[in-house]
Amino acid sequence: MPSLIAEVIAVGDEMTSGQRLDTNTQWLAANLNELGINVEYHSTVGDDLQRQTDVIRTAAARANVVVITGGLGPTQDDLTRQAIADAAEVTLETDEAALRHIESIFAKNKREMSDINRRQAQFPSGGSTIHNEEGTAPGVDFECCLNDFDTDHRCRIFALPGVPYEMKQMWTSWVEPQVSKMVGGSQTIVHHVVKCFGVGESQAESIMPGLIARDRKPRVGITASHATISFRIMASAESEQACREQISPTVDFIRETLGEIVFGEGDITLQDVVVQLLCDLALTVSIVDFQFGNAAASLLGTGKAPEAQPHPPHPLVTSIALQHQTPVQWTGTDPSQTSITNESVLHLAATKVREETGADIGVAVGPLFNQSTDGGGGDFEVWISGPELQNSKLSANREFRFGGHSSMRDVRSAKQVLNFLRLNLRAIKEA
Repeated sequence: MPSLIAEVIAVGDEMTSGQRLDTNTQWLAANLNELGINVEYHSTVGDDLQRQTDVIRTAAARANVVVITGGLGPTQDDLTRQAIADAAEVTLETDEAALRHIESIFAKNKREMSDINRRQAQFPSGGSTIHNEEGTAPGVDFECCLNDFDTDHRCRIFALPGVPYEMKQMWTSWVEPQVSKMVGGSQTIVHHVVKCFGVGESQAESIMPGLIARDRKPRVGITASHATISFRIMASAESEQACREQISPTVDFIRETLGEIVFGEGDITLQDVVVQLLCDLALTVSIVDFQFGNAAASLLGTGKAPEAQPHPPHPLVTSIALQHQTPVQWTGTDPSQTSITNESVLHLAATKVREETGADIGVAVGPLFNQSTDGGGGDFEVWISGPELQNSKLSANREFRFGGHSSMRDVRSAKQVLNFLRLNLRAIKEA
């Protein structure tokens, strides 16, 4: 069987104008190459329907696999779905399951869905959807024959969102297994993800040199998204069991090397882990935040509880946002007392929020004492208060650095609070 040929198409005026660097094409090309597919063409096209149609028609005529990123949003300049349909000379049809998924996301976020968002549930006739777990833009899986000189030439078109973390998740969950089948063979491919928090991407790689070598078996990739590090393990063997046997030692090695930095495996999030620990221990938590508003509590509120385990009778997570008030004012402590320290004030705040809300555990987040918080910056401290911490193996307070890239500081800080809570809850469970 001859080698398959692939083409990657990036869509968007921001790409053709040079306003944004196209990293998606580089990532997709590398992953296609790893599957044994030759990527012979890269194309970039702006937000113009006729030009996109021409590019897709040309790509489908010369390649066996075409992967498109971008242009799947709800606005008038998101034209990828229509361009695929026009290239293949078919109509667009509404996928009801995709529409219900989009509606559920808006309902979950308590936002009204505009009619324009219905466009994201339209797909070229004869194609199918690629589920998008992270957003409202489903992908497209469409097979066609657009080679006028070779009627046996078939092309599989995959259209994915331009948002990198959505694109990568959909590649891993759907596109990669489908492309692997096209390559041929009786091999089974199994993916497994190990999630970490508390270490950077380059640092994680340096701790385990050779882990992501391309000739390693099983292969391991590493990605960073929203301050979470994911080790993506892919095994190929004659059966799923054989794949799992390949993967298991690698998972053990990552866990043994990184220890408490690893918080879970698979699709689980950091907030899911904290919620599950709270449910396991039948505890509730209340957070008072003097620096970041409701960031940590809001994130924790999105965590999923185990299906087989009911929530406590009162709210699992409560919060008080006091971003523009100092811990001293809220606790009623006299600031003229020279004995006041950041430790004592935040400890009082953690205890007070626990008592006022009736929660089992109180968490106080605030700037280091007498430190300016203009612009929300600076180091901060987290205090945890609760009778259940008496047997904890960890200290109930820790200082953190509010730093890193500006686009990630807030979410990273919120996760630092949740991760510290996770470590304390784990210590309680193991005590």
